[in-house]
Amino acid sequence: MKLNRIIAISSLALVMTGTSCSDDFLDRKPYGKVTSEDLGFGEDILYSANVFKAYGHMREYSVAAMPFVAITSIASDDADKGSTPTDGPDQAQIDNFRFNADNGIISSWYKGNYEGITACNLALNTLDSIQVGDESVELLKAEARFLRGVYYFNLVRSFGGLSIVDRQLEQTEQTPPRSDIDATYAFIQKDFEYAMGILPPKSVQPISSMGRATRDAAKAFLAKTYLYQKNWQQAYNLTKEIIESGEYNLKTPYDKIFTEDGENSSESVFEVQCEHNIYYGREIGSQYAQVQGIRGSLDYGWGFNTPSKALYEAYEAGDPRKAATIMERGATLEDGVKIPSGAPNAYYNKKVYPWLVEQTKPNRNFNSYWYFGAWINIRLMRYADVVLMNAEAANEIGGEEMIDEALEKLEMVRNRARGGNPDILPKVTTRNQAELRDKIRFERRIELAMEHERYFDIVRWGIAGDVLGAKWIPGKHELFPIPQEQIDLSNHILTQNPGY
Repeated sequence: MKLNRIIAISSLALVMTGTSCSDDFLDRKPYGKVTSEDLGFGEDILYSANVFKAYGHMREYSVAAMPFVAITSIASDDADKGSTPTDGPDQAQIDNFRFNADNGIISSWYKGNYEGITACNLALNTLDSIQVGDESVELLKAEARFLRGVYYFNLVRSFGGLSIVDRQLEQTEQTPPRSDIDATYAFIQKDFEYAMGILPPKSVQPISSMGRATRDAAKAFLAKTYLYQKNWQQAYNLTKEIIESGEYNLKTPYDKIFTEDGENSSESVFEVQCEHNIYYGREIGSQYAQVQGIRGSLDYGWGFNTPSKALYEAYEAGDPRKAATIMERGATLEDGVKIPSGAPNAYYNKKVYPWLVEQTKPNRNFNSYWYFGAWINIRLMRYADVVLMNAEAANEIGGEEMIDEALEKLEMVRNRARGGNPDILPKVTTRNQAELRDKIRFERRIELAMEHERYFDIVRWGIAGDVLGAKWIPGKHELFPIPQEQIDLSNHILTQNPGY
């Protein structure tokens, strides 16, 4: 459920604004010193301010809005570019795999995540300068390293081996060359390992810290890095620890997860906190929902990243998750709003729909450019994802006991999806490893539909060519191109990915 005190919003709204951009993702210009007078909140906030800038950057357009949905969703078979035929040429290039190293969306995604890394390194530099053994300082370091791991994880899945920057660079230092993908994953894993050793469990996190990183968030992201490297045992062990912690459950009805009441629920492992609150005179929302909202006379957004016909037709008969995920042109929604029959697209993403009851709350300003669902949190890790990672890892490990585990976890997700109706979504019983693999992959597709997992899933499974067809070129499209402007700025220290 949404809190007006998002991370103690009354005192932290100022410091949670995004980091500034620069032409060079390393941003080596002198930062100077931030004083308590600059912030106006005293020494404790002075030391934490840069960490909250790193959190705040997760709401920035380049990380949370169009580049995010294009790279992680429009590229997949489950989503189309959407909007109108002539709008979004860069998005169309991604949808059709006709992009190259000068695509603006890809460049923004690359720069935006590196700017987040810069914010984390700035925070760590500030915290390292504190010569006291304070537990709060160590906690903030763990948060900064967790966030840095998330930003790097975004990049490694997209671009492969990366230029690893683990500190503020001096103005005269050159851009580091790219490390190979194994070394990049090893670096990311160290950040998550460090964070999970210090961050608190969700159950002891004070309500004023809602949305800040927890021990299990670090474990879940670490498990996913292992999943991408096919390190099944490590992924299984970590996800099992989260499941056995008892901190999470699947009790929230599926059609409520993506409403405001479903935010920060018992299923939330990590989500980006957003709010549109005019009382504090400052916007801490995002354009995540706006770029995907229904386009046309309703004017809920720009209409990009629309569910595809392939996704619409993929659901099993009677699966309630379909109606909770996809809105159809001409349909009347539960809050009485009718999607115009002349809307530009056949389908829209219901998981970012700004429900009428939420739009009309007194702290929402309809005259603001930001009212298009700016308050909708961005779910980056749900418990259902953790459960399905556990099922996948168990099945890949193999053996009778692990098959039992995989079937049990798969059933946990399907049972919640049934919503109490025993006549739909029959229990999966196959013990054939290959068949069960397909069932688990299908469940990930449906359970996490339009949640930014599908494209990277089909790539890591090695089936992207089969799924996407001839437009997807093996040996090239496993990775996006390093933006040419970044190669040029590095004096060609950065190298390009194959095929570009």
